[in-house]
Amino acid sequence: MINYTDSFFDLKLLKINDIKLHEDTETKRLRNIYSRIRRDKHLINPIIVAQYNKDLILIDGANRYSSLKDIGCKLVLAQIIDYKDGHTKLSKWNHLVYDMDDNVIKDYCDKYKLKYTFTSVKNGKKILHNNLNRVLVSDIKKNETMVITLSKDFGKMIDQLNDITHLYFKKYSFDRSEPEINFSDLKKFTRRKGTLIEFPKLKKEHIVKIAKSNKKIPAGITRHILRNRVLHVKYEIKKLLTEGNVKAKTKELEQMLLNKIDKNKVRQYTESVIVFDE
Repeated sequence: MINYTDSFFDLKLLKINDIKLHEDTETKRLRNIYSRIRRDKHLINPIIVAQYNKDLILIDGANRYSSLKDIGCKLVLAQIIDYKDGHTKLSKWNHLVYDMDDNVIKDYCDKYKLKYTFTSVKNGKKILHNNLNRVLVSDIKKNETMVITLSKDFGKMIDQLNDITHLYFKKYSFDRSEPEINFSDLKKFTRRKGTLIEFPKLKKEHIVKIAKSNKKIPAGITRHILRNRVLHVKYEIKKLLTEGNVKAKTKELEQMLLNKIDKNKVRQYTESVIVFDE
């Protein structure tokens, strides 16, 4: 059998403290993942780490990373991707917050003197597309959008994004929503009332800048789209608890992957898939 691992993906054991973070964790998911890892004693899916020059930046798997760190792991199994590769795309998630109306956000803006205006949903999207320091807030029962103007200072803008998400994190349930979903479809198909929060679309250089700072953006607003994302590599947690024998562990990992390939237990899917998460 051909060893195609080097051409299609790069899995490595990394020191957990060598990895920089750009986003915060999501408390509910973190608890669920922590409990599952403690129970199963295995990491199922590797975290995704972007290599940018000498920096290693976590771009997917913040909750897995934090769970492993809390357990006491010194190493982590990671899929390494080249952040300068044009095939690695940075998109975003919006948040559909249930049972919260836009007055919660409006009261925050009034309190901290953030400028906001109301406009049509269509015009609001144009404004968001052309400006980094804007957030859209749309009650799905209404036909208007609140456009919030954040600070032009990048660090202050990140703080304000965190403040806005803290208004509903731990207080209201929410779903991540793809920006490609039309607002009219969202209104038509959602079964609960709520408010859609649409975030600015960051660029890769913003992610690098945040990772090198002491700031973090809120959980669940960046979405990296990769080629050949590796899933379901079952790896024992006990092997991650110490930094010792990395060479031997790496050799063992490589052999495990080759064995999977030789036994036809590796499949590549190029079509989009729908996954029901925990």
